[in-house]
Amino acid sequence: MSSPPPSTLLITSASGKQATALLPLLAPLPTLSLRLAVHTTPSKHHLETLHPTAQVLQTDLTSPSALPALLTGITTLLYIAPTYHPHELAIGTALIATALKTPGFAHFVYSSVLHPLLDGMPHHAAKRGVEKALVESGLRYTILQPTTFMDNLPIAAIAKMREPRFAATWGVENPFSWVATGDLAQAMKTVVLGGERHFGATYQIVGTRRPLSFGEAMGIVERKIGREVRVEVKKGREAVDALLVRLFGTVEGIDPRTVELARGMVEYYDKRGIVGNSNVLEWLIGRDAMQFDEWVDGKLAELEGAN
Repeated sequence: MSSPPPSTLLITSASGKQATALLPLLAPLPTLSLRLAVHTTPSKHHLETLHPTAQVLQTDLTSPSALPALLTGITTLLYIAPTYHPHELAIGTALIATALKTPGFAHFVYSSVLHPLLDGMPHHAAKRGVEKALVESGLRYTILQPTTFMDNLPIAAIAKMREPRFAATWGVENPFSWVATGDLAQAMKTVVLGGERHFGATYQIVGTRRPLSFGEAMGIVERKIGREVRVEVKKGREAVDALLVRLFGTVEGIDPRTVELARGMVEYYDKRGIVGNSNVLEWLIGRDAMQFDEWVDGKLAELEGAN
């Protein structure tokens, strides 16, 4: 028998891709109170407009003194780390330490990454450190390990181009597993509301049933839009900058340590991809996971509906 839904859920990085997909699934639930942690004032105002019943707090996760107030009254925490944050391990361990001291705290859910054991990528190593600290903490926890997000591909922008092109940031022949953030969000909802049924679990979050290289992915996009997509494989700093622009919208003002984390991923994926299995995700969400061609169809339908 599963535990009742959490009365108050804290979500960090609440304006990012993962939470953006999740919040529409949780916000309508009358038994669930939401506390959303963001870093910037624009993010705070945006979420307050979108989710007026949620409590939105602007905070600095790198400040341990800010965490006790952030977790006060919280029963479940969904920790989504800021993208490529140089202090991800310190933030995670500080949240774990604070959760241990928080009265009534029941469940720590961590959105990690597929195969955190891969030493070639420093941000994977940081997530592995958080996983280790969480497993050894004595807290009731669930670890989610999502693979590469389909949603990081700029499908709408490519489809709008007169001469479509895609700036690849690593070799386009290496195999990758993919997942739609909508499916990740459904898995997160299942875990958060399922409570004790998922205590102590570590789940791969993979959607595609077979590996798909970036080259194959662009081939699917070509067939869907009826035009050739010219793939430009960037190298060195150009590749790192292209990745940063895709993730943050700019290369200006990016912490040099974040740049190095991005560089580590670019160099690793230029040599090999990352592959997992979709069975666990499909069990969690109770249906077939979205496949890449279906996801492209959906994005193109959204684009057509907006025009």
